[in-house]
Amino acid sequence: MSTTPMLQFALDFITLPPAIAVASKTAPHVDIFEIGTPLCKAAGLDAIRAVREVCPDNLILADFKTPDVGWLEAKMAFDSGADLMTVIGGAPMATVESALKTANEYGKEVLMELTGVRDIIAYAKEWRQVGIEWMVYHRGWDEEASNRQWSQDDLDTIRRLIDMGFKVTVTGGLTNDSIPFFQNIPVTALITGRAIHAAPDPVASAMEIRSTISRLWGAPQPDYLAPGGNGTDLEAAAKAIRWGISEMDLLLTTDGTDCPGCDATGRLCRGTQTAVFVPDNINVDDLVGAIERIMGPSRAYGKVDHAAFYLDPAQLAAYSPAAVVQLLTATGNALSGLGHRVDLNSGISTANQILGN
Repeated sequence: MSTTPMLQFALDFITLPPAIAVASKTAPHVDIFEIGTPLCKAAGLDAIRAVREVCPDNLILADFKTPDVGWLEAKMAFDSGADLMTVIGGAPMATVESALKTANEYGKEVLMELTGVRDIIAYAKEWRQVGIEWMVYHRGWDEEASNRQWSQDDLDTIRRLIDMGFKVTVTGGLTNDSIPFFQNIPVTALITGRAIHAAPDPVASAMEIRSTISRLWGAPQPDYLAPGGNGTDLEAAAKAIRWGISEMDLLLTTDGTDCPGCDATGRLCRGTQTAVFVPDNINVDDLVGAIERIMGPSRAYGKVDHAAFYLDPAQLAAYSPAAVVQLLTATGNALSGLGHRVDLNSGISTANQILGN
């Protein structure tokens, strides 16, 4: 199991259209989409089917919090396209076992939802014996509203569950600022909802949270960020991409009207990914394909949605200032090849200035 947590986005809506809209936009930056309990109740199985259709490459969790008839609700979830479903911790063991039996038949997963469970470890021992592997450690909405804070007791309990062999996902009002509280624990997924869907730019928020998770749990920093490196860090590389793209007469998806500047602590752009609007006369899939033909396969570029693509210098296989410029050049040449004129020379010149080339 990877030591870097997956990002789970809880679609806590009570109508389906906005859930589908935000899911389609954020899909490249999310591992698991959770069909939240309110949405399951409001839109039924259509919510699972719809998100599965627009997000075919993501895992989908149906947060049923099943209290009874486990096999039937598991079957309903999996037949509709879910990969995972939740059973409430207070459900009878017979319900847990019947849901798990159905999940095993489908090759899917059941998660025990710990809301309201008082003696978590005692119950966990019983669930482990019957074969449950996943837990949802949950600070509920009402608890959050009552100012129930995350504590060392939470961390200790999560550690004990992981030591027992469980994959633990954590949820409860998580934001980009609160995620570091869990950074020393190998949780399987971090779940956030409002921090993404209530943000002014949900895509940018998802990218920022993804970047924070990667930074806190990911691989060691590359050599160029270490002391004695070449002095060009990811901030400069991301700035070079943003400014270079702008000089090429392309538009970033972040509205820079009130931008305080790249060197300000409250800057609008976060993380290393730069999302860019695709020109009206260009298909995003055609553009990404054209960049791939020039650079080869890479996670340094890709599709955000039907209207935008991204560039991410942190994902370059062999980082160097020249590689950042190559990424910009490939983008400009790909656009030119598809019939859209860009001011490539101006973009490259600006990027070189920022990178110190």
